[in-house]
This record gives sequence, C-alpha cells and structure tokens, in this order.
Amino acid sequence: MRDIERVRELLPAQADPASSCGAGAALSPRAEDDLDALRRTAACVREVRPGLVTRRRILVSAAAATGAAAATVAGYQLRPAAQPRTRATAFTPAVLHYVPFAGRSAREVLLDFAGRVEKLPSETADGPYLYRKEWGWWLNTAGDVPGGVASVAVPTVTESWVKADGSGRQRSAYGDPIYPDAKQKRAAERAGLIAGKGVKNSMYGPGKFPRQPEIDAWRKVGPLSTDPARLAEQLKKVSWDGGHIINGVAAMLDYASRSGPVHPQLRAAALRVLADSRSVRVAGTTSWQGHKAIAVYQTQTWHGSTQRASVLFDPATGCPMGSEDALFGNARKLNVSVPATLAVSEILSSGHTHTIDGRP
Repeated sequence: MRDIERVRELLPAQADPASSCGAGAALSPRAEDDLDALRRTAACVREVRPGLVTRRRILVSAAAATGAAAATVAGYQLRPAAQPRTRATAFTPAVLHYVPFAGRSAREVLLDFAGRVEKLPSETADGPYLYRKEWGWWLNTAGDVPGGVASVAVPTVTESWVKADGSGRQRSAYGDPIYPDAKQKRAAERAGLIAGKGVKNSMYGPGKFPRQPEIDAWRKVGPLSTDPARLAEQLKKVSWDGGHIINGVAAMLDYASRSGPVHPQLRAAALRVLADSRSVRVAGTTSWQGHKAIAVYQTQTWHGSTQRASVLFDPATGCPMGSEDALFGNARKLNVSVPATLAVSEILSSGHTHTIDGRP
C-alpha cells in the first residue's frame, strides 16, 4: 500500500475524517460497484490554476511488504503543471464509512483489543512460503499533460509467495484501466500512468523480493520484543512509509510473518504500541469485501488540507487486513471529487505453503 510524506502538497482541505463519508479474482458487490462508478463521468468539475505544482503517482510494486496495510508502494515524481486555467474531471469510489467507538478513547479500544489478541492460541506454519493474495487499486495522476490533469486507476489482484530469505514469486493480474476523465485517456497513457497490463509473473532470488531493503532494516534491529516499550524503540530505528506509526507497525508485522505465523503476544504488543501513540484514532468499519474491521488511522493537515491514512485490522486475529488513503475537503492539485480515495488494498487470502505455486 505509498510515500505519504511526499504527497502532502496534493492533499485536500481540512474536514472531519471521522465523519460519515459514504457508505482478476471475484470482487464483492461493493468493490464492483465502486469500480463501475469510476467508469462514469463525474458531475464535479474543478479548475487547475496557473503555476500549480502537481505530482505523478506511478506504481512501483504491489508486494506483501506491510501485510495488508501498505501492500503497494507508489513513487512520486515532481512535475510542473503546464496548462493554466484548464478544466478536468475526476472521480473515485467512496471512502470507507467509519463508526467511532462511542464513549471510548482510542487507547481504551486498542488496549482491550490487545488483551483479547494476546489470549489467542499460537499457530504453526504449514510450509516455508508466506502466501498472500490481495486486491487493490491506485489513482495515478499527472498534472503536466496537455489538457491539465490526467488520472488512471488500475484494479489489480496480486499473489505473492515469499520465504524468510527474501526469495519468492509475485503474480499480478491487472484489470482494465479506468479513466475518470475519458478525454484524458491518451494523455494518461503517454504520461506512463498505467500501473500494468495483463498478467505479470516475476521470480526473485534470495534477498531480491520487492522491498527487501526494508525487510533487511527490520532484521538489523534484532529479535522483535513482545514488551511494548522495547518494541516501540525498535520501531523508531526503522524508517516507515510516510512517517506514520500505523505503517511502521504494519510493516513490522509483515516482516515477522515471513518466518511463520506471528505470535499472538507480538501482535498484542504491536497494538499496545499503537495505544500509546497520541496520534492514532480508532473506528469500526466494513471492508470492500464485506468484512468487519477495526480501522486505526492517522490524519495529517498541511496548509488547510487533510489526508487520512488507515490500516484495517482483523478484529478476530489482530492482523492487518487492508489499507486506505482518503482525502477530504478540497483536493487542490489532485483535481478529484472529494471525499476521495487515492489507494485501497485488502487481503483476500493468506497463509503458508510448501511450494512456490501452492495456495493454503
């Protein structure tokens, strides 16, 4: 699942991220409806002012690097907006609907969650390969094209098999590109915004799996502690995507899962680290595939713009199961109708297997 720190200039105006904002593999009716909605022309038309600077979102990899939390990494290249006073239309599916836990603080909810997870029985790995199948899409946008702003979303289902030594396989099946503004289709293609086409099947030797440098960074901090204070210190030694502690925790749990199922005590310690953070908020939600989830999220405001980065946790296991980047208020240089989603991901299946093409 995204260098949030680098894309702050594109974020929307301040709003209440906790408010109600909308309600390959076979997808749930909601996912299908959302993707169908992307194909329809939006009613909202915004202006791009002269001299604005925007960024091009380009998909780098769709790895199982941070569990479901940050399953995909997107890079951003700074480009000037070349066309003044140009109008463009863009639309994204609705953001997830969050329901706050009435009368309970984020700390109280997370500590209770951790207590329940800690009591779960430990699991054993059935094979050396961590298998993960996940669905997601990313709104790739460029503001330096003829006509102003061009965007593309490419629904993708990615399967990965990875061993503890960083070797493995990744298979990505790309859906048909969706152009929020059909008039910008050619410009988007020329700008290189298409995340991928058809099916891509890649093999990796030891230490070569996507985002292996980040995995190596986790390895250097030593055995992960189940003491929340010590685990928090280990987290500080590794730079996580966008500076959000939720992404750091998700990345840490993904690293731990490569050697086998993550022990309940470590999952509980991770939740307690989040509970000790003053920057996180918690809400209940339902995922795109119709599963109940606990959303742990952080908001970032920059020049009157707010972005909500979320990690979805399975309430039964305490494992990350998805992620969402959502925008609220004025989308500014992204030129999309808001509230809007920039990226979503959800794990469809996970487990361990004995072979590089097996499935649990």
